[in-house]
Amino acid sequence: MQAEPLEILEQYWGFTSFRPKQSDIIYAVMLGQDTLALMPTGGGKSLCFQVPALAKEGICVVISPLVALMKDQVDRLKSMDVRAAYITAAQSRKEIDHLLDSAIYGNMKFLYVSPERLKSELFIERFKKMPVNLIAVDEAHCISQWGHDFRPAYREISGIREHHPNVPIIAVTASATPEVADDIVEQLELNAPARFESSMVRKNLNYVVLDEVEPLGRLLRACKRIGGSGIVYAPTRKQVRATAEFLNSHGIQAGYYHAGIDAATKEKLQQDWLKNKFSVMVATNAFGMGIDKPDVRFVVHIQPPQNLENYVQEAGRAGRDGDESWAILMWNTKMVERLTSQLHDRFSPKDQVKDTYHQLNSFFQIAFAAGLNEQFTFDLSAFSKQYDRHPRDVYFDIETLEMSGYLSMSEGAMLPSRVMFQMQAQELYNFQVRNEQHDAFIRLLLRTYGGLFETYSRIDEHFLARKTGWSTGQVRETLARLDNMQVLSYRPRTEHPTITFLTGRQQKENLIIPPEAYEERIERSVSRWEAMMRYLHHDGCRSHFVATYFGDEESALCGVCDWCRKEKIVAYDVRELIKESLLSAPTDLSGLIDQHSEVPREEIITQLNRSMDDGEVSRDEEDLLHWTEERN
Repeated sequence: MQAEPLEILEQYWGFTSFRPKQSDIIYAVMLGQDTLALMPTGGGKSLCFQVPALAKEGICVVISPLVALMKDQVDRLKSMDVRAAYITAAQSRKEIDHLLDSAIYGNMKFLYVSPERLKSELFIERFKKMPVNLIAVDEAHCISQWGHDFRPAYREISGIREHHPNVPIIAVTASATPEVADDIVEQLELNAPARFESSMVRKNLNYVVLDEVEPLGRLLRACKRIGGSGIVYAPTRKQVRATAEFLNSHGIQAGYYHAGIDAATKEKLQQDWLKNKFSVMVATNAFGMGIDKPDVRFVVHIQPPQNLENYVQEAGRAGRDGDESWAILMWNTKMVERLTSQLHDRFSPKDQVKDTYHQLNSFFQIAFAAGLNEQFTFDLSAFSKQYDRHPRDVYFDIETLEMSGYLSMSEGAMLPSRVMFQMQAQELYNFQVRNEQHDAFIRLLLRTYGGLFETYSRIDEHFLARKTGWSTGQVRETLARLDNMQVLSYRPRTEHPTITFLTGRQQKENLIIPPEAYEERIERSVSRWEAMMRYLHHDGCRSHFVATYFGDEESALCGVCDWCRKEKIVAYDVRELIKESLLSAPTDLSGLIDQHSEVPREEIITQLNRSMDDGEVSRDEEDLLHWTEERN
């Protein structure tokens, strides 16, 4: 029996109405239509497939490119008592086998998989038997070679439909240009799809671009002025750490996050930030995907990202609760010149790409003609060190080889440790009687974690160590021993990506790097960087520029970006603005400029000097400005 979408929304999310366009999208899916939904970051895309899937009998298979996204959505669904799971390359065959069986027989409502999984014979055979009610393609722009995150495996998605030809497909994304949107429809072979495009303009998000030679000082003032929770994006691990230390030394509680931090620390940092134990997370772009914190008041980039698509996605993490928020982007001429040079330097010569292919095969000890469908855990740092390569360059080469069809690489799957009992309850009891040395530990597992006989459950080795008085190493050794005895299945925490070779090892002269994997890709990267530069220098509404870039040329001016705020005071009464600010509270010059980012800095300084000459403004020994109004 089919439930009403509004009933589902209220039952699981506690809302009594949908956001704009959500209702239309959901009803199109409920009617069995293929659907393409283009919505801004924070616009509620996931609800557009989760609500209709919950309203109908059966399971929704969600294809998602990032483990972080899968993990976040599955965790949220489970918190609402919805049965959901995800499958990644980091899981064992036994674990995957169990999850696929649960998807067929276990009343599971959502199964999240990577696009690479669709080529697995094990998955296909089980998929045929699943009671599928909807196929959802998340981050659908990844299917297009014109998109900024092209994933070749996304091209396999249309092929699985033959096993459930009457099941609708919904494709959702926040970053598709008109060209990419058309390509999504074509590559997914959507049948007369209903297309919905929400405006990219978010009235609560203030876009600001600052030409700033000293970004850290401006960042500090922004954190203090705006307040609340924020994200600061920095380009390198070194800058991330230095920026966090700078903020902490000036009274702003900040944590830092980058790919080099171990999995347990990353998890703790995320949770502490989500719980507002510290206010600002300084991070590389490794942070943010799959993290939904609605009350982020500001997102600051201390240098421009490589393209507008990434910027809009990252900036869009601010203000998801609808309250006023800020997206601040800093740049300066020297910075842009350096980034432009780096853009061209990061493209390895084709011969280097081919050398990387052979280095990978040697790294994994694969003989010529061998390696087809073999899968390996990949330590990028160790590989880069062994072959004296910059990790960024290695990553570009692997992407090129992936687009050329020689291998595929999953992202690093930061999966928690998991346990599931292999024995049934009575058999386990008999084992405990025979093996007293393991009895207390097994009882602790059963008391602490539920559902261990039905599915894999997360465990925390550190917590178990505190409870037992053992070291964490002893806990892991005991779990591994019980795994070897087939009492339980223990999967330790993982975070490295995996590489799967799609062909046997090739001779160098036989490697073909097609134009779409190399020349055209370079051309598109340069084109996107040029669009980013146009955004920096744009003399007009920032939101309108973004909306136009993504095909919404009819969007209205936002009224809240730096340009719109400036236009609101066409005839600048800068004296009145200064007076109002200083009567409210004395401040220094930097604070005054920050309070009125809509007014050119030079105009504030000129008027301030005039007011000081007239005796209207005074400066105390702490450099704070005061309004005295002595002018006659």
